[in-house]
Amino acid sequence: MTKQQREDVEAIRQLVQCWHNGWQNSDIDALLVLFTDDPVLMPQGQPAVRGTEAIRALYETFFETYTVTGECTVEDIEVSGDLGYIWVSYILTAMPKVAGESINGNSKSVFIVRRQANNTWKIARLIDNSNQQ
Repeated sequence: MTKQQREDVEAIRQLVQCWHNGWQNSDIDALLVLFTDDPVLMPQGQPAVRGTEAIRALYETFFETYTVTGECTVEDIEVSGDLGYIWVSYILTAMPKVAGESINGNSKSVFIVRRQANNTWKIARLIDNSNQQ
């Protein structure tokens, strides 16, 4: 692995940490800043969500109802030029803010990331699915 690739992998690892912190803090703006200008989110069992404002609406609805705690593990990071991917596994609990049962998740995600003009990495595509049946 070249020095540039090692630096890119570390920058992408930091992106994952920012992603995790955004979820732990219910911080929609901190999450959205991690996306490119043309993001697509592909959540399990739902149609693709295209664009920052559509993703914002989805996250607002979720965070109005739930608070998230959990852990994530980076399984793999690969970089090739200006593109890369991250495979993350995670276990989370979404606790209702008012009433109801918590949601326990055991899932995995693949992030397709793209280098930006300022040499930062952002999420272009995000695919999420559960390990549970």
